[in-house]
Amino acid sequence: MGLRRSVNALAHKGVYFAGRYLKMGEHKISNSAGSEVGGAQTKRKRSGLKSVTGDALRNQKSSGDKVPLRIITLGFLLVLLVVAASFFKKFTGADSPKCRSIYMYPSYARIDGFDERFTKLAKKYHLYLYREQGKDREPLENNLIQLDGVPVLFIPGNAGSFKQARSIAAASADMYFDEPELIDNHWTKNLDFFTADFNEDFTAFHGRSLLDQAEYLNDAIKYILSLYSANEDRTEPQPQSVLVLGHSMGGVVARVMPTLKNFVPESINSYITLSAPHTASPVTFDGDMLKIYESTSKFWKSQFSDNSSFFSQNVSLISITGGVLDTTLPADLTLVEDIIPYSNGFTTYTTTIPQVWTPIDHLAIVWCDQLRKVLAKLLLETVDVHSSYKSRPLKERMRFYRKSLISGLEDYAVQDLKIDDRSESSYKPFELPDDFEEMVTGEKLILTRETAEAHRLLNLFKIPTNKKDYQFSLLTSMAPPEVFFCQNNIVRARIDDKLEDTKFECVSAKDDFTRIPRSTKDSLFPSDSSVGEPMSPFYLLKINGAVLSRFEFVAFSAPEGFVHDDDFLIAEMKATNSTRSLGDNPLTVLLKSLIKRKVRIDTSFLISTISFPNLWSSVISYRLKTTTIGENLIFEPLIRQFIELPFETKWHVNLKQGPQDVNFHNVAPFIPSNSSNDRSLKLDFISPPGCEMTMSLEINWALTMKMLLIRFRLTIAAFTVGLVSLVAFLQYYQYNQTGQFLAFDAALKLLLSKYWVLILALASLLTPLYSFFCLEKLSNITKFADRTRPTMSASHSWASNTFFLGIDELFLWWLGPVFFLMTVSSVYLLFRLITMVEAAARVAFSKVLPFRRTVEVSSIANEASSNRQFNLRQFAGALILVLGVVFYIPYQFAFIILTVVQSLFCLKIAVSAEEGIKRNVVNYNNSVLLLMLLLLPINAPIVMVFMRNFAIRWETPFRSHHNCLAILPIILLIESNARSRIPLRSLTNNLVSLAILGWLLHMSLYSFIFGTRNLYWLHYLFNSLCAMLFLKTFA
Repeated sequence: MGLRRSVNALAHKGVYFAGRYLKMGEHKISNSAGSEVGGAQTKRKRSGLKSVTGDALRNQKSSGDKVPLRIITLGFLLVLLVVAASFFKKFTGADSPKCRSIYMYPSYARIDGFDERFTKLAKKYHLYLYREQGKDREPLENNLIQLDGVPVLFIPGNAGSFKQARSIAAASADMYFDEPELIDNHWTKNLDFFTADFNEDFTAFHGRSLLDQAEYLNDAIKYILSLYSANEDRTEPQPQSVLVLGHSMGGVVARVMPTLKNFVPESINSYITLSAPHTASPVTFDGDMLKIYESTSKFWKSQFSDNSSFFSQNVSLISITGGVLDTTLPADLTLVEDIIPYSNGFTTYTTTIPQVWTPIDHLAIVWCDQLRKVLAKLLLETVDVHSSYKSRPLKERMRFYRKSLISGLEDYAVQDLKIDDRSESSYKPFELPDDFEEMVTGEKLILTRETAEAHRLLNLFKIPTNKKDYQFSLLTSMAPPEVFFCQNNIVRARIDDKLEDTKFECVSAKDDFTRIPRSTKDSLFPSDSSVGEPMSPFYLLKINGAVLSRFEFVAFSAPEGFVHDDDFLIAEMKATNSTRSLGDNPLTVLLKSLIKRKVRIDTSFLISTISFPNLWSSVISYRLKTTTIGENLIFEPLIRQFIELPFETKWHVNLKQGPQDVNFHNVAPFIPSNSSNDRSLKLDFISPPGCEMTMSLEINWALTMKMLLIRFRLTIAAFTVGLVSLVAFLQYYQYNQTGQFLAFDAALKLLLSKYWVLILALASLLTPLYSFFCLEKLSNITKFADRTRPTMSASHSWASNTFFLGIDELFLWWLGPVFFLMTVSSVYLLFRLITMVEAAARVAFSKVLPFRRTVEVSSIANEASSNRQFNLRQFAGALILVLGVVFYIPYQFAFIILTVVQSLFCLKIAVSAEEGIKRNVVNYNNSVLLLMLLLLPINAPIVMVFMRNFAIRWETPFRSHHNCLAILPIILLIESNARSRIPLRSLTNNLVSLAILGWLLHMSLYSFIFGTRNLYWLHYLFNSLCAMLFLKTFA
């Protein structure tokens, strides 16, 4: 009885548990007699979330611990799986990196005349002019730069160098001076490449740095244009605008430039960007950056909404992305279709661009030899030295862009077909010779070296009456032949027997051929026949029924000679029913792959199309397996994988190599998409005569896992904060109910053991919930959150899902639980790392000072309850930190200092004592430290920008980052923690305690649901939490 009375007395004094670490880090809770304060016990019975006593924890140990440990282990295995797939799964086939190395002889002339007289940012940034040695004109003897070309401004990206301009600039100089015959432009001129040195600024992390660069470049353009006016020898009109080429965040800087006050009106009308995140900010650490994105998008949309504006009439914007290889910046972010109409620009992929046909990583996109040659030719063909804008009119530029940067097989490219030109100048008289051969509709014309002599010189395809239901296709491995599309009726001419007097109005389609990759037994990759390679590509002409309806017949001459044994020409006029639609969704693809079901391809058509209307999610990757049967094929079958919008095409050549990886960019997480567009995944099977083919499709789990980290990197940061907040909610609730502040790992295991089914069910249902049941309401909630903390802007015709994981695909319901499991294991491992460091410090401390005793529990309790006065030294430190934020350092810098202070304090108390109330202090401070460590990556990028500016002795104004109120509550709480004070326990419904519990729950829910696109806001949520916790230390 004496022992029982002693235990009851300790319970009434507030010490209910004594814990110590177990082998797995959990706490053994000593057995109490169960006596509790009457009021607290009654409230626990009424509460839906029950408090846990020592008896309950001990009874649950044998069975309850198994579930949390299994969940943590499963999450850890998933983390290993995703990380292993990300690092060890290699891209193959059409996704293989095949950029060639390059060589050049660069030189850079720094323009020192562009100083403080022209821009206030001259001390921070510098302007250079690129000169290709031996080709471009050198500076004159008096150090004045001789400019006689067309000005081009290259803008580097995040942490980029001004020297990145050299690759495209050198290619332009080489082509202009050494290969002018390749340029289809009589009014071309050499290009003067200017480039800005931003000291490798972290533009993606800091909105103010982005605005500084845009402001500097506006001043630079004004100065560049003034340089040309000083050239008295110039005979052409003085330039009034420059061409802009931006890489990565440099493309975003280019779009911000016209929104600033110092922008020179009409000084830019041609923008080309490489891997630039136009749709949304790649990171969401800075609220200012998100506001800049929103205001910039609104500006551009308003300009293009006015058809008479300078933007609508003159400005073009082309976004080029490297596709799947760009692991630095997801290619989904480069879309511009939500910003500009197709009459002024579009997004394209390097796998789509003719004679490039390879994905390119984020850095290589500025030096890839295939792409830089295409861009150099494009720039030289779109300039007009006789215009003051130094570029062709908008419609002509867009025609060159479509011809050079998309495959030519899109419906969007039909407007550029020469045979679709309705002007009379495009038609020429054509006299039908006596010797011709009329082909039967539906049959293929096959010409090889052996069969060419058996055919007449002229081959004629009559277009049937129902013309719109037919399609003409011609594929050849040789140079494109002259193909004429004629309007008069050949049947009438035969009946009248006046062939010798009959002439037809025909138009040649020789310029309408598009290049496609060569597919032979020797072909390994699409880029094997790209520009600069010895292997020549195939040429394909594909004319749909809408264009055919204006003509009566198609005629072309057989090639004069076949140079190689494998040369061929295939032509056909067939009905357009070659397109087959399969209703498979990801689930049916998975099920059919289990039973090995195959689909037969109709190879009677030269081009047979299979469409998958329900396969549109960019998150899921597939594996395509084909089986071909046929001997002595004149070429190997190949596949064009494409989606209509945006213009992404991939070519899979020589299908006998093995399975093909199918990865595409369509409807992506958190990215606006137009639901009215055709979102189908489509496959064009181009098969030779005599070939039989079947295909099967299955989910490529390895590639799907690999792409998860690329698209959901920010989600990991948000989910970890959400989980820790949820566990802290449970810790604080238990603390108020029992007086014991559970250790984080014990609270995590308690949460998982009791509520794992509910949590995983909610994580599974959130995606279907958005997709079906509450789509409109949840969309309104999402838009409200975006208006409060702007992330991206989408018009009414574009929908963006910023809810939870940002996905609409019902099949991906499992992705929520997967990320939650990985979050649990990641947070648990981080906490175990903290405890390991504390244990190591405790061991080291005991060896260094073995004679020093730990602080007694009673003394700690007395300190925690009675020491309420500010220590002078701590007060001075806090004051210096606050003043530093107000006048110099960003509050993120102060946050890092406070994180270090909190870490040191956790080490200090870890080595002092292990029992009684002191365990509450340790557990509470470890939870605060865990939250601060997870918020550290969100605040660190701003500090990186600050330190870089400090290194170059430039004090960039951070403006909103000098808000002391964004850090003051955290300073007060850490100062309070340093004196071993924790929030006072409340046995009643204390208003502050309820506010803390509500805020922790709100912080958790917000992190899970909206945190990915609003990471910066999590700091403010934590800051408010610190204010409440600090107040609770007093009341």
